[in-house]
Amino acid sequence: MSQGGRWLIAAAKMARRMKKQRLIENSSSPQWPARVAVLGVGLLGGSVAKSLRRANPDTHLVAWARSGAKASTLAESGIFNHVCESIEQSVDQCDVVVVASPVSHIASLVHEAAVHSPNHCLITDVGSTKLRIAEAVDEDPAACDRFVAAHPIAGSEKTGIEHAQEDLFDQKLILLTPGSRVTTPWIEKATLFWRLTGGIIREMTPKDHDTHLAAISHVPHLVSSLVAKVAPRAARGLAGSGWNDITRVAAGDPQMWTAICQENRSAISQELQRVREEFARLQQIIDEADNAQLQAWLAEAQNIKNNPPSS
Repeated sequence: MSQGGRWLIAAAKMARRMKKQRLIENSSSPQWPARVAVLGVGLLGGSVAKSLRRANPDTHLVAWARSGAKASTLAESGIFNHVCESIEQSVDQCDVVVVASPVSHIASLVHEAAVHSPNHCLITDVGSTKLRIAEAVDEDPAACDRFVAAHPIAGSEKTGIEHAQEDLFDQKLILLTPGSRVTTPWIEKATLFWRLTGGIIREMTPKDHDTHLAAISHVPHLVSSLVAKVAPRAARGLAGSGWNDITRVAAGDPQMWTAICQENRSAISQELQRVREEFARLQQIIDEADNAQLQAWLAEAQNIKNNPPSS
């Protein structure tokens, strides 16, 4: 290799080290993040803003509103310092942008945020699905290196900023699912940011996220809705706490859950097949009046519920 070639390689390595150092120095300041924009303010977006306000009262919080009516609602909430009706204005001079829209819009909003925000700005989200979003952003040169996807495992069947809570994420898991082109300094920056909300950080791949969440969140929601749907009208008036507990999440926003199922269709379909096989096993136990097997089946489920994994 020529001396000029070696010089270029050394210069590139030095540039990468300097970029990493600037990222670390920027996010280690007690005032960081000085300015945060939330794109899509409902339960989760509003709760992110409230938790940041609790952690650092001086953080300047900006909300993006799709319409004048929404802008008025957000301004009246008192959570934000500023409300904008354009993404360009919302993300200007921001240290962090949080995309809290329905999952079907996250990738496009990440792109817009990347185009209009400063190069040092971290972009993250709160979406319940990850793989398709990660694949889309990985192909976006404007956003691929500084979008660190996140999923706070917290929420409610209720929606809207009026239900936002500053402690919603306290001691809750927040899953970071960086894409293939995200480097360590950006992941470290995202970890610092999400810790400010009170959450416990864990990292996994987007594919593993969608597989596990299909089993532990998405299909259980569909099963909850199924239980609500099949109950005969004459029986509903007799419902007690058990039926209400099982069907609580069925009260969730149908539009939001349709988008989640659309984005994670493959993993959900595979998990539904597992559920179908277990239902068939249970049907056989009931039909054969095998009380010993039924008790064993119920005991197995009880043990799983009462002994969650430690980590």
